Formats: sequence, structure tokens, C-alpha cells
Amino acid sequence: MVNMTGEERRLPKYWPILYVVYRLRRVENSFDLQKYLYLAKMDGRAPIEYVFVDDYCGPRCACIKQDAISLGVRGYLKVSFENSWVFEITEYGAKLAKEYIRSLPEEVQNAFDRILEEYSSLPVVKLRDYVSHTYCREKSWAEYEELKQQIMREISLLLHDFSGVESNGNILFLLGSLDYCMLVLKRENLKDTHQKDNLITLINGYVKKVMLLRELIGDNMGLVGAICLNDLKEDFELVQKASEEYKVLPALYEEGIDLSVFIEE
Repeated sequence: MVNMTGEERRLPKYWPILYVVYRLRRVENSFDLQKYLYLAKMDGRAPIEYVFVDDYCGPRCACIKQDAISLGVRGYLKVSFENSWVFEITEYGAKLAKEYIRSLPEEVQNAFDRILEEYSSLPVVKLRDYVSHTYCREKSWAEYEELKQQIMREISLLLHDFSGVESNGNILFLLGSLDYCMLVLKRENLKDTHQKDNLITLINGYVKKVMLLRELIGDNMGLVGAICLNDLKEDFELVQKASEEYKVLPALYEEGIDLSVFIEE
């Protein structure tokens, strides 16, 4: 890692978030933002303080998305939600980012810029594929099949619980997304182990989040309609992108999609 002077050490922890969004102007989901920072830290040796752990989205640090949203509240970023979190630089944020950049060693800037130039054009699914292939252990075929059966059992239980709740927008989303995940798992027969790992792991992570939501609301199922599901929607968006990329099942956001034609009798 590059050694930094006393002046440089005073940079706040969130400086690389502003750096990325300033350089790219717009980052369209929190997955990309986290992967850019991870690669800059691992490959580019940038002095990034965020600590990453492995989960269904690959190396991840929940603090990054939280800090990015906080930067939006403070006016440094414009934060919106369009099926996934979108981060854009503001004039105020650009001014601050330029100050931080002047404090960074040239080799740090060059390494960070190289990472962004090389990977920012990759679709989010291919970016996750690359990171997972490079840094994560693959499962055996038996493990994949066992995991698929476990996930489908969990989906069946969730569908049973949510189907008995009075219909609202959130309930319809949960039922529709779980049905979609079940159908993808039934149709999935990928031979590429990296694609297989990516898709199944993403679905598993999504279902685990829905299970946690179910556990938290307990017997108060009526609360579902009042909960903001943006994070779940972003996760499900990535599941759809992977399913579409690997030609398992079209994404629900594609116009005119009729999934009934894919359901086996």
C-alpha cells in the first residue's frame, strides 16, 4: 500500500466514494460502486479504509452504500432510486473531490483511474463474475444442487406466508420476485461454473434477505406494505440481470415478457 503523508492521512474515510463518482459522474448501482473500491484497494493498492467481507454479491462492505447515501444527504452526491441506487456528483461534491485528489499521490490516482477505465464499462453481472472468479472459491456441483434445493424449499415457505397477506404493492413485488427466483432455479442448467455460482449465489442472497424481513415482522404481516424495499429491489434487479445475461430467463423489466411460456406443465 502507498505510504501517505500526514496531510493525506486526514482524508475522510469516504474519499474514494467521491473519487469514483466524480471521475465517472454517475454510478448506477451500489454493487458497481463497491466493486470499484474493492478493485482499487486490491489491485490498485489505493489506501482505502473500508473492510470487505465475502457475501452473495462477492466482496462487499455495507458501509460504502450507507456512506454514499449519507453524502447525498449532505449535498455532495445526488442520490436517487431507479430499480437500483443511482449516485451522481453535485457541484458541491465535485469541488470537494478535486481538493481530495490534489492530496493524493500521483501513483494512487493513476492506479485508481486505471481500475475505473478498465472496469467501468463492464455490465454489473460481468463485473461480479470477474471479481468472484479472481477472489472467491467455487463450490462443487453437488454443493450447487444441494443449495438449489434448499433455496427452493425456503422460497416455498415464503410464498406460503406472503400469499395469505392482503395484497399491496410490496406483497405483489415479493410474490413476483420469489416466483421468478423459483422458476430460474428450476430452469438453470448452466455448464459454466462461474455463471452458475454467480446466479445461484445471487438468488440465495436475495432469498436470505427476504427471510430476514419475514423474521423481523413476525406476526405483524400487515407491516409489509409500509416497509421501504429499495435494497431488496436492487438485489432482485441483479438477479434478473444475471438470469438474462446467462440466457436462463428474460428479466421482468423487459417489455412484453410473458413468463407463463417458460412454466412447465
